[in-house]
Amino acid sequence: MTDKFDDRVLGQATGVGAPPPPPSADLLRAVDGMKPVRTRSRFGALALVALAGLVGPVVALVRGPFRRDWPGLPAGWVIAATALWGISFALSLAAALVPRRGDVLPAPSRASRVAAAAMAVLALFALFATVDVPGLSMQPAERGWTLFDSCLHCIGTIAKVAVVFLIVGIVALRRVVPVGRVRVGMALGAAGGAAGGLLLVFICPFASAAHVTLGHVGGTVLAAIAGALLLAGVARIRTTAR
Repeated sequence: MTDKFDDRVLGQATGVGAPPPPPSADLLRAVDGMKPVRTRSRFGALALVALAGLVGPVVALVRGPFRRDWPGLPAGWVIAATALWGISFALSLAAALVPRRGDVLPAPSRASRVAAAAMAVLALFALFATVDVPGLSMQPAERGWTLFDSCLHCIGTIAKVAVVFLIVGIVALRRVVPVGRVRVGMALGAAGGAAGGLLLVFICPFASAAHVTLGHVGGTVLAAIAGALLLAGVARIRTTAR
């Protein structure tokens, strides 16, 4: 009896066992206004960025002209070059934007590895498999340019293509990359650079290994560096603003 009495007195004093107060009107309105959260599509961002970024290259190809040595290029080389640049673009973009199955966010380590491997393969292909068609392929001197001038010109073309991928990609990633921004940005930039390099396969008249390695692959590397710095910088600005 004493224990029961003591427990009852303690409950009355502390409020333990009393019915909870009714929810406030504000809480009820907040609950009634809740809507299901729309889950992020694994491939939605990829499709958006790819469509936006490829508009410029497609327009450039439609308007032409193609490189003047196009008729003399071996069909096998054209297929190989198109495949390597296109696959490098697709894999780098997917690594930057598409999470693994079952994951919510892109994997930074995978993104950087894929982008680095893609650029290494492109560099090897440019160094050892570039085709120069005698009498058709253009030399920078024909325009009064040096090798550096020709490389700078193609780097500028790659930059124009890559900047669209970077802008749209950074917007798509702004809320979903809490860590590893540098590595994801690197893959995003590499994808934009590879898209620009793919365009140059069809329109660039300069075919020396030095030009393709420094101008085309070098432009892709610079785009990757720009992507790494930009995504990290945007994230830093957002954090500071908060």
